[in-house]
Amino acid sequence: MKKRLLIGVIITDCDKVFQEELLRGIIKQAFKGNTDIAIITTMHNFFYDTSHKNTDKYICDLAFSDKFSGFLYARNTFSDDRIRKYIDDILLMSGKPVMLLDSSGHRNFETTAIDDCSAFEKITDHLIEAHGYRKIYCITGPKGIFISEERLKGYRNSMKLHGIPVEKSYCRYGDFWKDASKALAAEIIEGKISRPEAVVCGNDVMAMELISSLTAGGIRVPEDIAVTGYDASEEAKKFTPSVTTYRRPNFQLGAEAFRRLYRIITGKICSMIPNERGSICLGGSCGCSATDNVRHEDTRRKKMESTLESYLLYGDMLFDITNTDSLSVFADKLDNYTYLIYKRSRLRICLTKNYIESTMGIYNDKLGFHCGDEMKIILSKNVTNRSYDDISDYFSSAEILPEYDSDRNYPTAYYISPLHYNDNFFGYCAVSFGKNPMAYGSSYLQWINYVNVALEQVRIKGILSNNILKSNMSMLYDAGTELLNRGGIEQELLRHRELFSTDTAAEIITIELAGINKIYYSSGEEKCSSILRSFADVLKKCVKDNEICGLWNNNTLCVISRDRKRAGEIFEFFRNEVEESRFSDDNFNIDFSVGLYSVALTEEVNFGGAVYQSMVNKVFSYNNAENLENPQYEKLCALRSSIRKDPAYPWKISEIADSLYLSKSYLQKIYKTFFNKSIIEEMIEFRIDMARKLLEETQLTVTEISRRCGYSSYNYFVRQFRANVGCTPVEYRENSV
Repeated sequence: MKKRLLIGVIITDCDKVFQEELLRGIIKQAFKGNTDIAIITTMHNFFYDTSHKNTDKYICDLAFSDKFSGFLYARNTFSDDRIRKYIDDILLMSGKPVMLLDSSGHRNFETTAIDDCSAFEKITDHLIEAHGYRKIYCITGPKGIFISEERLKGYRNSMKLHGIPVEKSYCRYGDFWKDASKALAAEIIEGKISRPEAVVCGNDVMAMELISSLTAGGIRVPEDIAVTGYDASEEAKKFTPSVTTYRRPNFQLGAEAFRRLYRIITGKICSMIPNERGSICLGGSCGCSATDNVRHEDTRRKKMESTLESYLLYGDMLFDITNTDSLSVFADKLDNYTYLIYKRSRLRICLTKNYIESTMGIYNDKLGFHCGDEMKIILSKNVTNRSYDDISDYFSSAEILPEYDSDRNYPTAYYISPLHYNDNFFGYCAVSFGKNPMAYGSSYLQWINYVNVALEQVRIKGILSNNILKSNMSMLYDAGTELLNRGGIEQELLRHRELFSTDTAAEIITIELAGINKIYYSSGEEKCSSILRSFADVLKKCVKDNEICGLWNNNTLCVISRDRKRAGEIFEFFRNEVEESRFSDDNFNIDFSVGLYSVALTEEVNFGGAVYQSMVNKVFSYNNAENLENPQYEKLCALRSSIRKDPAYPWKISEIADSLYLSKSYLQKIYKTFFNKSIIEEMIEFRIDMARKLLEETQLTVTEISRRCGYSSYNYFVRQFRANVGCTPVEYRENSV
């Protein structure tokens, strides 16, 4: 089957009348041209800047996908210049054709616009010809905006055509919102400007606000001043008095923009669909009787939207979908509430791999989004049936949706909406209304908000569960050796007590590292930790599947076995490993002993007491004879530890020799024999180690550091530092930074 074009539409506020009519025209014309549509829509127009709303914009990164053949861009629906520039830059970098909607004269993109000038001229004509008004004011949108200028131009054309002069005070720019109308009403009420007979407003919002402000100031509408709007909104029809307005041909704008873009991409002309023309909608605000120009489908939809919003507000959806601990349960529960999306045909909940891993505690960084990130569909709903065919594998977000690559006899249109909470981006929701060329309603915004809250709850619960699991693990395991600690051994024994509580006694085997205390004095804590890890690694290699092992205390390993011969086997295994280590860099050749105690581990037995009995009952011992015969060895180890702890002290050989009742020459001879370095060499090494630490961790001057390390001469300190480290203290600090 021939591959279809995929056109992207970038727009916001799809629940508004203008956008809904525009999108109907785009989708209907696209289906006529057998073209797929992906409507990339933010859930906010960025009028207010918050962390949550600002994250919406990252959904626009999908425009980098190579799947798109071109874009329709409703730039004026975004309220902030920064977001417009953000999207402009993405579309420029994409290198694809771009058609701006309801705009004119852009230097980078093609444009299509409605003839607002003629439409505004018609509504001004109505005030002049039907009611005889001549002193008519006009308030339009922001200055420099294309649609603002076109509407003002239409007003001027009508006034000129009827020979009515337009004074400068008759025209003013507004904001397409309420503030400008309030200001105009205040000036009229206070008499700062002369009272007009009528005011034509650039949209319905300004018209309704002007009517309210004038009425509050004692000026009647339409008896004293007639007011008209523009856009033909549902609110304007229901307003009191109903607003005379104009229904723009937004449907025609969308269809025509698509046809022009299609011709740019393919060089072919797309068959035209029947258009919906614009027309005046009469209301009471100009003095006319109201006419019903609202489509029956619009009225029915408004009623349904109101009903769905009530279900969302007062129903259980939010409570139900947030009461979940996993994504699978969340998807199951959310499936029960997909009916709350009016006329939904297909639904896909697509989440990023990073988000999914964050719920499992694997990924803990901030969750961003870029086109090409891996995605997974966790909920796929087709009309009434849930599908499981496309939820198993990850796909690239550059594909937008796997469905766009599927073989279909019909084109499709999906609304792609971001899923996120504050500045963490979760993925996107894709919803299609099948053959109906329509947009989602206001209830969908609330539905998506509930989904965002629920996804954040699942993420937070996943993080907390993982942290609790890690915390529990850290309470049961020793961090240095990664073996069960004493509490972990006891917990593991409780879990498997049935293995050791039979008539056959359990063997409590302890491996006590007697030589580790001597190592602490001679080589320090780091070496002790290294030796303990080496013994732990040996234990992991020799322990069997049905045995429990761990670290009972700082120098004792423990094994629980049912094999009576295990104590001897474990001793032989350790002795071989220890002796082999003498010829390696990781030498852990120290004294150790193996103890044994046999007992049936019933609930009445004190397990701690059983381990103690094993430690007392030594059955095998390994002695490292090196250095043990010299009675001065332990004294020299203590001396070395003291020098390591306080290298800045002015140690003197003569004073040390006197304290040990040794001659200076003999002291230096046996010290170097035991530790392969002289006392002076080690003192210098310890001082340099101290200096390096101070250079890395403090902002002290080099002079102050030399003093703290026991040097009275700065130059001598620098020379010794360079000789040992290979650079000056200043260079070392710069490199460490």
